[in-house]
Amino acid sequence: MEGIEEILPSDAHSLATDRLHVSITHSKSGDNRLISRFTSREELIKALLASSFVPVYAGIQAVEFRGQKWIDGGFTDSLPVLPVGRTVTVSPFAGLQDVCPVHRGSFKTQLKLANMNIMFSVENIKRLNQALFPPSAGGMQSLCQEGFDDAVSFLKREAWMS
Repeated sequence: MEGIEEILPSDAHSLATDRLHVSITHSKSGDNRLISRFTSREELIKALLASSFVPVYAGIQAVEFRGQKWIDGGFTDSLPVLPVGRTVTVSPFAGLQDVCPVHRGSFKTQLKLANMNIMFSVENIKRLNQALFPPSAGGMQSLCQEGFDDAVSFLKREAWMS
């Protein structure tokens, strides 16, 4: 939590309201919620913490947000699509998302997990492992560059960038 406290400006909740949509899962019912309005910086931080809480891996107690316990929205809706406008889907896993790594290989089996279509591949299994156990600083820099390159490819493909 200290890292996020240092990074976010004091008016982050105002800047994020109606621009950032955070997917969270109710820890008891399994219902998914998409949060886009934040009354305070602290509430925004709680929503972000809840949206990245993976039970057991991140702890035992789910994150309290607005008086209820919540976990990562990826368990129920990894890629929410907004009701208005175009939603650009982004994923660290090769699949059918707008911005994602290119699938290389002949194996074409797809899995649909929590509203996300991903390729079943050794590369994606490695990516999942890296999500849970991040590589060295150099490895993280390489992943960041790959994500940047994937985003640029998408922008060019959509003719939003030359």
